[in-house]
Formats: sequence, structure tokens, C-alpha cells
Amino acid sequence: MTDRQDTKTAIVPVSGRVHIFFDDAEIASSTRAMRLNGSAAPQVFLPLEDVHPQILEASDTTREDAGPGTAHFYTVKTLTADGSDEAWYYPYAEGAYAPIRDMLTFGGDRIRVEVTEV
Repeated sequence: MTDRQDTKTAIVPVSGRVHIFFDDAEIASSTRAMRLNGSAAPQVFLPLEDVHPQILEASDTTREDAGPGTAHFYTVKTLTADGSDEAWYYPYAEGAYAPIRDMLTFGGDRIRVEVTEV
């Protein structure tokens, strides 16, 4: 049985290169990003390999989200700032959400997402 959220959910590749900035410093860049469109604001997900190494610190925070399931969080740590729980992923996403399983998304006041042409 498909719930109402799943009927509105679309996960599509992002055309171009996605740049993620934290505190005005680029922390990720990907041509393999996916966009989750649904009832809330669209979210962009990137493969972990496309995030600059050593800036993520695992957090104990988790959250249950309708659809993709349990979100597991990271703290973003750079030389100039820390962003507690500003990155997360869904390790057990299934069904319509399977394409974003283990991909990272970012959120918070100091996160900026830009898409450029390749």
C-alpha cells in the first residue's frame, strides 16, 4: 500500500553541478546529486564521496521522518565554524526513497546550495 506522501514524492537527478557551502566555504561538489521533491521544500542529496573529507563528525542525533525513515546526523566541522546536526542521511530508505539511501543532505542557517552548469 502506498501512502499519500509516496504519491507526491519524486526523486530526480539534478542537472549540473551542485555546490554545498557552509559558512561561505565550499564543503561539497557533485555532478551525481539527487533532488527529493515532495510536500516540503525540495532537498538535494549528494554521495558521501563528493563531500570534502574530514569535515563530518558523526552525531548521536536521529529523527524519524515520514517516507525515508530514520535520519542519522553529522556535525559539520571546518576550520572556522561547527554546524551541529547540519548534515544527515537515511541509511534504511526504501521504496520510492531508495535512490537517496546513504546520500547526504544539508540544512541550517549557514548552509547554501548552488547549482551550476557543467
